[in-house]
Amino acid sequence: MTTFGATLARALAAGAAICTLTGGCAFGHPTMTSRSADPAAPYQLIQEPDDGYEPILNLIRSARHSVQMTMYQLSDPDAVDALVDARRRGLDVKVILDAAYHGQTVNTDAYGQLRDAGVDVIWAPNDVIYHQKSVTVDDTTSAVGTGNLTARYYATSRDAYVVTTNPADVAAISATFTTDFTSPPAGRPPEATPSPRLVWSPDARAVFLQRITSATQTLDITSEELKDRAIVAAIDQSARRGVACRIVLTENPAWARSVAEVSAAGCSVHLMPDTPTGLYMHEKILLTDDNLIIGSHNLSTTSLLENRELSLQLDTTTAPDIIAAVRATFDRDYRQAPPAQSSTR
Repeated sequence: MTTFGATLARALAAGAAICTLTGGCAFGHPTMTSRSADPAAPYQLIQEPDDGYEPILNLIRSARHSVQMTMYQLSDPDAVDALVDARRRGLDVKVILDAAYHGQTVNTDAYGQLRDAGVDVIWAPNDVIYHQKSVTVDDTTSAVGTGNLTARYYATSRDAYVVTTNPADVAAISATFTTDFTSPPAGRPPEATPSPRLVWSPDARAVFLQRITSATQTLDITSEELKDRAIVAAIDQSARRGVACRIVLTENPAWARSVAEVSAAGCSVHLMPDTPTGLYMHEKILLTDDNLIIGSHNLSTTSLLENRELSLQLDTTTAPDIIAAVRATFDRDYRQAPPAQSSTR
């Protein structure tokens, strides 16, 4: 069994099951009974809030040589403790924390604790948003996510992580981390190391536009934001040419214009009420036909063109169980959320 397979087994034994299509996930009512795939498979899905973040913490705890983390927000004491413990075990632990937006406020305590424990922690440049959420251990396994390690949001935030042991993915994520860590420039993140299944920002808009415009049957979207004008126009055009388009967002007047535009084109938009205890749609997925982009990218111009962001591209050939599970969860959220006033269905 691989290192990550052993980690998954321990997480399952502790009750932190990985969400599956057969078991399913329901907000507030975890019903998972088994893994989404064999633990030796190259991709594993962790869906939140049902699965909890213990699988991510266990990934850090399973490290034997090194941990690399890039995180927009880090305030979970258990996550900080896992990083500190890894350093105390003699591992090479490096962390990049955002400083540009909410970072200095949210991440300051974690930064101080990590620094005091001897962890190699740095601030990202304060004029560039590092919105990426990833953890790489031992240069063999990377977790790429939509959610921050901020415990107060765990119970009510729809999020997900995909854990990859694909060598090309992991090598590119690790190489980009090293570049960001050793030579962070002012004004713009350095060029990322490309890999076929990775989507990096800056300059990710073209990938998202290509996926949207090439959809032939279905276009399903969950995002925290829907503001980029080029993306909205592409969704509009796809809906008008007959692609079955569905979007789930948390209600927010900031994207009311975009919602009205795509609704008028025939896209069905459902909005989760923005309440303190309701399910907040923080996940970022673009599911077109049998293809999925999942990761840190919001559908905003800043996210697509300027920030440091990371998402994975998967399809039914590389990760059929993940595609099925993400689609099932989207369907459930779509049914739960009421239609927008501008949407007729």
